[in-house]
Amino acid sequence: MNLAIDVASGEKPLEELVLGVLNALSENKDINLILVGNEKKISKAISKAKCDHKRIDIRHTDEVIDMNESPANGIKHKKNASVLLAARLVKDKEAEGFFSPGNTGATLAAALTEVGRIKGVMRPPLVSTLPKINGEFCMLDMGANVDCTPDYIVQFAVMGRVFAKRYLKINNPRVGLLNIGEEDSKGNADTKKFFERFQKMKKINFIGNIEPNDMLKSDVVDVVVADGFDGNIVLKTIEGTASLIVSMLKSEIKKNPVSVMGGLMMKPVFGSLKSKMSSDSYGSAILLGLNGGAFVGHGKTSGTGIKNAVLNMYKFLDAKVNEKIAKELHDSGAKRRIF
Repeated sequence: MNLAIDVASGEKPLEELVLGVLNALSENKDINLILVGNEKKISKAISKAKCDHKRIDIRHTDEVIDMNESPANGIKHKKNASVLLAARLVKDKEAEGFFSPGNTGATLAAALTEVGRIKGVMRPPLVSTLPKINGEFCMLDMGANVDCTPDYIVQFAVMGRVFAKRYLKINNPRVGLLNIGEEDSKGNADTKKFFERFQKMKKINFIGNIEPNDMLKSDVVDVVVADGFDGNIVLKTIEGTASLIVSMLKSEIKKNPVSVMGGLMMKPVFGSLKSKMSSDSYGSAILLGLNGGAFVGHGKTSGTGIKNAVLNMYKFLDAKVNEKIAKELHDSGAKRRIF
């Protein structure tokens, strides 16, 4: 499987990202990489590592859409930007999916303009996996569509169900609607409309409204559906809370010698907890409903994060989630619009 990786974008050094993806090569023999960025720098980074050079190709560019740059301006004026070249490789069937840890808006725009939507998909949502008390659940939309109609939300539910079945291997995923309470009457005008539509859908296992705290601390839901505005706020709140807890623990442990000794004994536990809550553990969010794989990384994606992103790209593409979405949208009765 060929995967295109934009190693020129993001906040971490190119060398760190290259070494991270090379570690993924050693863990999965079925992956071949096309690295997009400055050829000289990529070649130098590769020369420092033991790897199968036959499984690596390089596409050179010095153009990068910066993190604070307008995605529209970047796409318009930087035709050879690294994220665009990576997406174009999917369009041209040289790669099955692409990943970028750079400007999120530019990555989404590149996916839509170069890779394109599956017929019938109105708005591709970003889906991500998150930890819960007994495993993982998925949540969408995580920020691609901040304003949503009931038609969009219904499609998100169907696509989330397909993702949970094929990627998380859950036979009959439980679908919940993110809300401020679990009662049927809760929510604003929009969420009430979403709820009414979900109740009419017979092809999804809709369990009702789900509160943010319940989706984490209990095992009651497998797919959480929200508009991109609320979903992104929840994601960033979870990431910030996890980081705060780790910082507070470190601060408290350092206050006296006894707690320092206890902290040293608990270090493996703290490390495991931090790993599970870190964005590096899953590496990327996935844009569903496209004619290929599009994976959006965090700007702070580290070498470990990009390694996990590559491995999860393979897992997602191997599960053929997008290929099943069009059929599920039709069978579920979700409204379709052909573009």
